[in-house]
Order: sequence, then structure tokens, then C-alpha cells
Amino acid sequence: MKNVGLEKEMKGQFFTVAECLFKEEKKAEAAPLYRYVIDRETDCNDQTFLLCHLRLFQCLVGVSSEGNKEALEQFEPFYTRLPEDTRLDALLLTANVCYSLADWRRVERYGDELYALAQNVYEKLKKEKFAKNLHTERHLVVYYGHGLRIKGFVLTMQGRYEEAKKCVAAYSDLGWFECLDETGKKEVEKFRTWGKGNMYALELKTGNDKVLNDYLEYVEKQNEILPGALNIIESANVNNFCVDEAMEKLVPQIPPINSDVTYLDGTQLFHFWYEKAVYSFKKNRLILGIDELLYALYLAHKMKYYSGFEKSVSLYREHGDYATEQQKWNYKHIVEGVFDS
Repeated sequence: MKNVGLEKEMKGQFFTVAECLFKEEKKAEAAPLYRYVIDRETDCNDQTFLLCHLRLFQCLVGVSSEGNKEALEQFEPFYTRLPEDTRLDALLLTANVCYSLADWRRVERYGDELYALAQNVYEKLKKEKFAKNLHTERHLVVYYGHGLRIKGFVLTMQGRYEEAKKCVAAYSDLGWFECLDETGKKEVEKFRTWGKGNMYALELKTGNDKVLNDYLEYVEKQNEILPGALNIIESANVNNFCVDEAMEKLVPQIPPINSDVTYLDGTQLFHFWYEKAVYSFKKNRLILGIDELLYALYLAHKMKYYSGFEKSVSLYREHGDYATEQQKWNYKHIVEGVFDS
């Protein structure tokens, strides 16, 4: 019995230290301590055990597609047993990780779960007035709004633009949400601002290039350069817009391909350079397009984003005959894995 008590005390101490490190953003140091608790807990429904799984997931998520996939697979079996409020944080992160993996089916699934759970918690909050006992990392309106935002994104991916606009309109107007403190009001304003930009993006995707200048002004003002540039170049490729002037403004402001970026930014950066290469090829700017495609290929290699890597290799093979000797050398060395990831 003494050993059992000592083991329990040790786990408690390790968990406490891990939580302190986690709050200080020292995730690399916290991760092995959470693993220690997980490996020594026999009760799979123990709340500390479940929270350690969430924390370890939060610690392991990074820029590597392969690492994110592995972390997600380790965490997924446990999230449904978390308390509702903690599960909100888990679902938001899980949906974002699935986005980075381009796993749109799971993005939709977790986005729908996030929205449904946020609605349920909100109704309980109104009836039971348990706001003080709500333990979430963000204000409740954040999860409600992101549930709608993810749904709008999925509908956009499916080409269901008019339905997506309804989701955008819904999260653009969350001022009715009860229990809004100052933090909540600021979050509502963020969703209103995002909604404005996403409505412009949807107009572009449906072929309305008259909003291009307004959208360009928006992305520069809000410093949403990378997602804005991606929306513009994707819309240009689908609808055959000329967006040369917009690209001249935005491309110099995009993060360099060798910079430290989050897993979400890394994914967006890959897709931007891939789409930009497609745009250049359409404009018969073959050398420029190959350079841009090599940027995408390098990013896919760096992130171990295998589906993106294969897509880039396939596109290169269509245009590789036009590559300069330097470009062919660069391609060969990326594909052979000489560049560090």
C-alpha cells in the first residue's frame, strides 16, 4: 500500500510540475512529464490521465505533418471522455490539426462536434448559470463562432458557396450571445472582422472580381497576408482572373519558405506557392512557375507533407522540360532529400 501511495504522490508531483511548465510555454520540457503520468495510470477514466493526454497532444502539435498525424492518432481515443468544457478546447485544436493534414472529412466532423457542443454548453450556461465553473482556455463564444467558421470553410471547400455565406453571416453577428464580458465582446468583434474578409473571399470564389480591391485592402489592413493571398490566387485560377497587381503587393509580405511558421501557416504557405505556380504556368511564365513550384516542393519536404509533395512532383513533371539547369539541380536535390527538413 505504501508503494501505491508513493506512486500516486509521484504522479501528482509530476503533473503539477508539467502544468507549470505548460503555462510557461515550455512544452518540450512538459511533454515527458505528462507521458510519465499517462504510462503509470491504470484508470483510463481518471480525469488527470485524460487531461494529460490533451496536454501531451497540445505539446506535440508542430509543423511536421507526420508528427501531427501521429499525435492526433494517440489522442483521438480519449477526447470523448473529457469534461464538456475541456473537450471544447480539444475539439478546436483537433479540427485545426486535421486542417493542417488536409483531412477535410475529419475537419467537418470535428467542426460539427465543436458547434454542437458549444451550443449545448451555452444552453446549460443560460439555464444553470454555471459560468464561473466553466474551465475553458477561451471565452465560450470563441468555440461557438469557430464551429460556424469551420462549417463555412467546409462548405466552401465543397463549392457550396451560398450555404457557406449563411455560416459567415451567422458568425459575423454574435452580439446576441449572453454573458459577454469585455473579453467576449472583443472576440465577437474578431468574428465580425473575419466574416467581412471571408464574405469578400466567397464573392471572389463565385467569380465576382469587383471585390478584389476591397479584399486586398482588407487583408493588408488586418495583416492576413498569407490566407488572403491564397484565397486570391485560388480564385484567380478557378475563374481566370488577372491578379498580377495584387500579387505584386502581397508576395513580398509572405513569410520566407525557410522561416519558422506554425503548422497552419506552413500548410497555407505550401498551397499558396503551389497555386501561384499553377497561375504562372497559365500565364506562360514557365521559369517563374518552376521556381514557385520548387518553393512548394521544398515546403512539402520540410513538413513531411507527402500528398503535397506528390502533387508538386506530378506538376513538375508536366513542365520540367522547360527548367533551367539550376532548377533541375534544385529539384533533384529536394527530391533526394539533401535539403534539411
